[in-house]
Amino acid sequence: MNFGEKVKSLIKEAELYKSQGLLNEALDTYKNVQTLIESTQNIKNKDSLLRKIANKIDGLYTQMETEFATPEPPKVSEDARSVIKEMITEDDPEAKGSSSLAGALALAKFGQYDQAIEELTRLLSYDSLRLEAARNIIWCWVQQNEVDKALGRVKQWMSGNVLTLDEVNSVRAYFEELVQNAGLDARISSDKIHKDLEPESQVDDEEILDINATRFTLPRGARKGEAVELEVSFQAGKYLKMLVPRKDQKLIESLNVGDQLNGMTFYSPMAIFSGIGYISSKVTINAGPKKGDYSLEIKILSIQT
Repeated sequence: MNFGEKVKSLIKEAELYKSQGLLNEALDTYKNVQTLIESTQNIKNKDSLLRKIANKIDGLYTQMETEFATPEPPKVSEDARSVIKEMITEDDPEAKGSSSLAGALALAKFGQYDQAIEELTRLLSYDSLRLEAARNIIWCWVQQNEVDKALGRVKQWMSGNVLTLDEVNSVRAYFEELVQNAGLDARISSDKIHKDLEPESQVDDEEILDINATRFTLPRGARKGEAVELEVSFQAGKYLKMLVPRKDQKLIESLNVGDQLNGMTFYSPMAIFSGIGYISSKVTINAGPKKGDYSLEIKILSIQT
């Protein structure tokens, strides 16, 4: 493909993204066109082309500012402010429980998101309120179209010990549901969410031997605590894919995307070693001879030799 054809193809791709509301993707594609033009020598109308692309990029930025602008929060009457203040100034949230949470939720409902997040964050210290508080913190960020901040907070909880494993998984699923219901999945797909939420691995792909099978303990469900061994059907560096027959429904129900599997054993023709894995994908196969079976993907986070 020559230069002219490549530029036309990229511009067509960018316009297609734009027509589908995928403004970030359109912006990235136009920037690629800009880089391509700038890096190519002997173009007669180079300056003119660059101005046209710059105008396209400016137009996208303007459109993004308009569409993604955070709506003004509604005005709150003095009476409502007083009621909310009374609800959230209780010194003992554990004792007052639902009233403290209700006060924070009232702030959120009235569009006072920053204050609500501040109050909800304070309630994360209390076992009985933690999950509801965490879910509503995410709700507040998504209501403001601050998907990246919501994503960052979920990621923070995944790597920390503020929430339990089940609480993290619940918040994560709620976040994905919110993004989808808000129509924001056009900007951030489920796959991107999953990938963004993945913890960093401490090992490079080159350091990992070929792995034939793995053994780990199921973290939940009817078979919680049972050690299972699965053959690896495909490996791409630190990512291992395994097939789980449909008859092993209880096994697959014992695993959720986001689970961290400590004390895994990895079997290689050259060695047996242990490490920590992360469930990065769990999908049902919808076509072919394995239709109805499950594809499970585990990312190796660390290894011990």
